[in-house]
Amino acid sequence: MRVLVVSLDLHLPGIRSLKARRGVLEPLKSRLRRDLNLSVSEVEPRDRHDRARLGIACVVDHRAAGDAQLSKIEAVLARFKQVTLIETEAEYW
Repeated sequence: MRVLVVSLDLHLPGIRSLKARRGVLEPLKSRLRRDLNLSVSEVEPRDRHDRARLGIACVVDHRAAGDAQLSKIEAVLARFKQVTLIETEAEYW
């Protein structure tokens, strides 16, 4: 059994307020939690409206299952047109 820990750096183009930022991030986090059964949290930077970092964790049986889960995460992000993925970091524990 392994724990997959993912860090997603996101750009939120056109976002100029915290309310608008929340309006984009909350549905994304809810979708990841609901559809993929992930633990999701906004970890930083909270002081910029147009940038965000999400921390994601899940338990997988083996590395191949974790890689498949990572692909699903990226597919969900691709459907959210308000968000641009800058960087993905993944670690297995």
